[in-house]
Amino acid sequence: DKHAWESNDDEGNGADSLRWNNHWFARHGYYVINYTARGFRTSAASSNQPPTPSVTPDGSASEPNGDVQLKSREFEIRDTQWLSALVAKAYQDIDPTKVAVSGYSYGGGESWVQASQATWDFAAKQTAGRLPVLDLQVAVPKYSWTDLGYSLAPSGHPGGPDDDDLHESSLGEPNSDTGDGYPLGTLKESYVNGFYAIGETQPFGFEEGNRDTPNEEGKINIDAWKGRVEIDPYDAEGAEDDIIRQVRRGLTEFRSSYYQDEGFASQQDGRKVAIFAIQGWTDDLFTAVEAFRQFEYLKRLDPRWPIEVAMADIGHPRGQNRTSQWRRLNVQAFQFLQAHIGGSHDQRTNVSSQPTLCAEDGDPDSNEDAAEQLTGTSPDDLSKGTLRVSYSRDDVQTSVSGAGDPDSLTTDAVIGSELGASPGRCQISERDQFPGRYTAVSQPLPRTATYVGLGEVKVPYKLLTGTTATLNARVWDVPPEGSGRPTLLMTRGTYRIDTLAYDGRTGTLRLPMYGNHWPLAPGHSIRLDLAQVDTPTYSPSEAEGSIMFDPPTLELPLRQASDISLGESPASAATPPQPLSGLADLPTDLLEDLVRALPDDVLDELPEELVNELPEDVRDRLEGGRENGRGGGDGGGDRLPEVPDLPDAPSLP
Repeated sequence: DKHAWESNDDEGNGADSLRWNNHWFARHGYYVINYTARGFRTSAASSNQPPTPSVTPDGSASEPNGDVQLKSREFEIRDTQWLSALVAKAYQDIDPTKVAVSGYSYGGGESWVQASQATWDFAAKQTAGRLPVLDLQVAVPKYSWTDLGYSLAPSGHPGGPDDDDLHESSLGEPNSDTGDGYPLGTLKESYVNGFYAIGETQPFGFEEGNRDTPNEEGKINIDAWKGRVEIDPYDAEGAEDDIIRQVRRGLTEFRSSYYQDEGFASQQDGRKVAIFAIQGWTDDLFTAVEAFRQFEYLKRLDPRWPIEVAMADIGHPRGQNRTSQWRRLNVQAFQFLQAHIGGSHDQRTNVSSQPTLCAEDGDPDSNEDAAEQLTGTSPDDLSKGTLRVSYSRDDVQTSVSGAGDPDSLTTDAVIGSELGASPGRCQISERDQFPGRYTAVSQPLPRTATYVGLGEVKVPYKLLTGTTATLNARVWDVPPEGSGRPTLLMTRGTYRIDTLAYDGRTGTLRLPMYGNHWPLAPGHSIRLDLAQVDTPTYSPSEAEGSIMFDPPTLELPLRQASDISLGESPASAATPPQPLSGLADLPTDLLEDLVRALPDDVLDELPEELVNELPEDVRDRLEGGRENGRGGGDGGGDRLPEVPDLPDAPSLP
């Protein structure tokens, strides 16, 4: 609500509003508009904020158009422009050619979309010129989205012009007016449920098809969107249903800057809105790719587009939001704003990064004063080398593999907060191994290195049953044995296999990491976890697909120019395989399909107590496979067995 940027002094909350609030900007000669977004109730002021007069209604509470619209370009975007024009009309000393917009999270998503509209003429057109036209010079979005669809349900598929750029992963292609291009991904369950609950507590909740203002999007029902995206697959028979089509179009074309191609194209040969984007490495809601994709897109239009990206350990949980990092970020942002408010102009810009430092690692250098800032001309340019870890073990996972893992709870951004894991501290592993979870640990690092950027896990896979499946990854920093230091989470990621329209049943997927800027010490090892279930962070698939994969390879970008190649540690490689978990919970038909597809060596690994829990008909089929070599392999020589070919996947309409 409007209190987000209100403060009685320059210091604000000591984090994102530190010298970035109404008091600070008013003291530097700006008129400041703080208002409560459409559909929301104004909350009580904090101790550092001015009191709010008691008014009725409290906040936005007007039906039928006062519902939460999720920052639609046809509603909330115009609200800001209308209110700004009213203020500019009322105060004659306001210069309508010097306008800036800034917001964090929900307001940051709006700030990105506003940046696609250099000229604010909506209010002037609606009033036949009685309200002034405004010129937006600068936008400063903080830890927010450029693709709301991908940020809430990332698929992990690379994007960009050649469909191979992990910095531009997205739900759709930027020139698609319907958001088509890539699959709807893995729903961020805890975040989506949490924010949905907040929206439902507002005066009238989310838009349910009640609005009567003429608009291009048409009738929508956000409650129906929520109910539908909780159940995959989303494209049965290769075609998405009407609600999924509405979700795809609504979260991209109408609510995300990456799809405002016409607006940005109109600026290409003239004045461009200058953008200073602040994004969090450890923000599990709006991850680094949200800023990177827009940076890549705009620099492709013009290498001198004035867009700068600043990364740090900030934002939504798991962000630590250190005062020292926010002080640097807001100083940079204000300098950028001051340089462009008089007239935005083309320039060469950088991507900068501050590291994630953990007090839990026992290193005395992990303090607020040790933060080192790195710069590059692009996200890729932050790194010069690669850390490559080739793990030696393979695995088979069902749709319930990883269920019950305590590390899933403690690393979740929402539930972890309740358990004391975040915010304000780094996440510690509770279990070195867990049944059903693939875990492998690298050899020790030979020297100091700095991981900075995204990174990926390359996984040769075969989908044994079902048409879709999710594979989730976590990457950990493991200290030397006997050091007494904990294993800390560095990054995570997810990938959704969709064979109905996008992926093959066999292939090598590139599972992108959220990224980080993380110092690595010699003697430390890198642990990789893979599991189909990582809940409550991600919603588990309802499709009950089973995956077999060959040994994965982890690649992390390094600041240092020289590469590092590691194998799996001997102790990790010698770890007995975890039992294939969750078989007894699968439907009989899927169990039979899985038994037919598994190679003999995997069948032989199943413990007898697990086999005894299976239905009798499946158990008989399993025993027959063991005796007659009816597993999908040749006694263990081929880890990716042949399964019956399916018809080619149809294209989405």
